[in-house]
Amino acid sequence: MFVLWFPCVFWRTEPAMKTRTLILASLAVLIVAVVAYLLRPAPEPEVAQADLPVKPSPVPSAVLGEGEGEGEKADPKKLTPGFVRVAAGRFWMGSAPTDPGRLEDEEPHEVRLTRAFEMQATEVTQAEYEALMGENPSLHQGCEQCPVEQVSWIDAARYCNKLSRRRGFSVCYRIKGGKDVLWEGPDCEGYRLPTEAEWEYACRAGTTSARYAAELSKVGWTDANSGLRSHPVGQLEPNAWGLYDMLGNVFEWTWDRMDAYGTDPRTDPMGGEPRTGVDNKVFRGGSYKYPPEEARAAFRNAYGAGNEVAWIGFRPVRSLQTTGGGLRKLGDSPGAPAEAPAPSPAAGATGDE
Repeated sequence: MFVLWFPCVFWRTEPAMKTRTLILASLAVLIVAVVAYLLRPAPEPEVAQADLPVKPSPVPSAVLGEGEGEGEKADPKKLTPGFVRVAAGRFWMGSAPTDPGRLEDEEPHEVRLTRAFEMQATEVTQAEYEALMGENPSLHQGCEQCPVEQVSWIDAARYCNKLSRRRGFSVCYRIKGGKDVLWEGPDCEGYRLPTEAEWEYACRAGTTSARYAAELSKVGWTDANSGLRSHPVGQLEPNAWGLYDMLGNVFEWTWDRMDAYGTDPRTDPMGGEPRTGVDNKVFRGGSYKYPPEEARAAFRNAYGAGNEVAWIGFRPVRSLQTTGGGLRKLGDSPGAPAEAPAPSPAAGATGDE
C-alpha cells in the first residue's frame, strides 16, 4: 500500500513538503543499506598464494652443502649436488602455430642435442650467489632461498667460472675487459650457461605443448599469483625431469645471442655468429613480474649482456660427455672454426677472469 500511497501524497503536497519528504525517504534508504552492510556475514579469510608457508628446499646445494674443498677435484662422472641429469636427444624447438601467445620468432624446427648435461634443479639462490661471490645484488633482499636477480649475463658467466674452480674443474669462459667472453665450447669441463636449445629441451622435459603443466599456477610464479615479487625456489611442482621454476619466478640467462631460428633441422645450436660481449643475450622462462603469456617453453626475449634487472636470474649446466675442443667467441655457431685452445686456468693469464 505504501508503494501506491506515497506517489499520490507526494505529488499533492507543497514544494517545501516534497523536498523534506524526498530527503527523509533518501535517508531511510541509506540507513537500511548501512544496516544491511553491517549485518552481512563475515567472509572467510583468504590465504594468498604469495603468502603460503615456505617449504624447505627440495634439493641440496653445490655451494652451501658439504663436499669438496676449494679447488679440490670433484668426480666429473658424478652428478653435482642439486643438479639433474638431462640425456641427449631430439626435440621440436619453437612453438606450434596454434599455441596461444605465439610470437613470430618462435619458428618450429627440429633440434638434435648430442651431449648429455646436468642442470641445476633450481635457479641459483641469493644464498648460493653470496656464498660464492661475496655479494647479493638482488632487489628482493631478505629471502636467501629466493633466486638471485639483478645479475648481468657477464656476472652469471663469472659465477659459473667460480663454481668450476671451487669444484676443481677447468673453467668454460675467459672474460677479458669485463665484457669480451670466450667459451671453450660445450665440451668444456666446468659449469656454464645453457644454450637456448638446451634450456628449452630441459624445460619441455619431453612435452610438446606450450607449457609442461596444464595449470601454470601449480608450477610457476607470474604476475597472476606472485604478488609481484620473487619467491623461494622449489616451492611449486617440478617438471617431469625434476627441474623447478623453469616457468616463472625469474627469467633465466642463456648463452645465445638473439638470432632468428630458421626452419632447418639443427644439431647442437649455439646461437648466432661471433659478436662482442655487449650483444643482446637471450633469457627464457617468464617471471613473477610479467603475465602468464610469457611463461611458455618457447617464449624468448633478450637484453644486453651487461644489463642487471630484478626479474632475470640464471641456473648453470655442465656437459657430461666431453671430447675436447677449442675456444669459441661469444655467440659462435656450431660450424664456426675453433680458435686456439686457451691456457690452463691455473696459469692465470693476465686480464682473464
